[in-house]
Amino acid sequence: MILRASDVQQHTLPSRDDLNAGLRRQILLPPPPPPKDFDALNADARELEFFRLPPRPPLVAGRRAETLWARLLSKPIEVLPMIYPGSATDFRVNRGRLGSGYPGRHETSFNWSGACIAAMEGTQFTQVWGAWEVPTPSAHSFPPGDYRCSTWIGIDGHRRFDTSLPQIGTTQKIVVVNDGSVGTPTAEAWVQWWFRGDRDTGPWTLPNFPVEPGDHVRCVLTVMAQDHVRFFIKNESKNGKSLSVDLLAPTIPLPGPIGIPIEFPARGRTAEWVTERPTVLHATDLYRLPKYGVTKFVDCFALAGTGGIGFQPQDLENARLIKMIEIRDNPHRTAPLSKPEKLDQQTVQTRFVG
Repeated sequence: MILRASDVQQHTLPSRDDLNAGLRRQILLPPPPPPKDFDALNADARELEFFRLPPRPPLVAGRRAETLWARLLSKPIEVLPMIYPGSATDFRVNRGRLGSGYPGRHETSFNWSGACIAAMEGTQFTQVWGAWEVPTPSAHSFPPGDYRCSTWIGIDGHRRFDTSLPQIGTTQKIVVVNDGSVGTPTAEAWVQWWFRGDRDTGPWTLPNFPVEPGDHVRCVLTVMAQDHVRFFIKNESKNGKSLSVDLLAPTIPLPGPIGIPIEFPARGRTAEWVTERPTVLHATDLYRLPKYGVTKFVDCFALAGTGGIGFQPQDLENARLIKMIEIRDNPHRTAPLSKPEKLDQQTVQTRFVG
């Protein structure tokens, strides 16, 4: 028996060992990656599932869904073996910390900047697509410290009552040391299924997935079931190096002798394309946001449906745009850090302004 997170009031968090053990149980080990001559575009559904590749969208989903799927799995592509269990990080990506709402389709957040869409009434998102050039962070003339920004796509996590947020993306980092020297910008790819109350675990990095600032990556997140999400990432700048990761919904044991686990499923209420100011692991503090320039999310597209079948396409037509802010003193004021701009129905960009 598993209880859903929305059904239980949590009072006590489990230990870090419990959380790590639960996270390891989330990962479904895949079979060996497909051979290099494998033709995913002409494979049947059973072959795609055997190699844990993104399923072909149903015909009723339309030409756009088919085009994105074909581009993702077209050659050059090399699906890499997954290194288990990956490696832990020293940061967390989190649900949106809301600032204030505005009339219309604009709002503020203390850690998010980008776009969010809501599933049409009676449907849930089953698939989210997005692609971007990995930002190159800089920190010239900044005070010493560790500067980071994360770039990702995800499902849920936007609303205050959301308890779950599966997401996949990249994090960019640059360090300024006390003598003023600036380190080399770096990037890493990761997956995470955030859940409410989790302060002890961060994303799983994908250690054998090659990525660096300036690369162009393409991602898709597929809800196979509410408790099972497939993540796929392709680096188009690295000869199509790709990785597929399946995660089960996180669970934690309920305190007490019974120990019934609480599950945090994907509800599919919202979909997001976000530049984030990540959170320090084990804390609520945010990392300093680097000068990341402009990040353009292209091919922003999602499928929604009922009963686990996604066939209704949605784009950014009715998106909410999220501006990242922070509170500053001397004088006390609200200052913008990152501003979004919708360029068309499938493209949104965020710009560093802090």
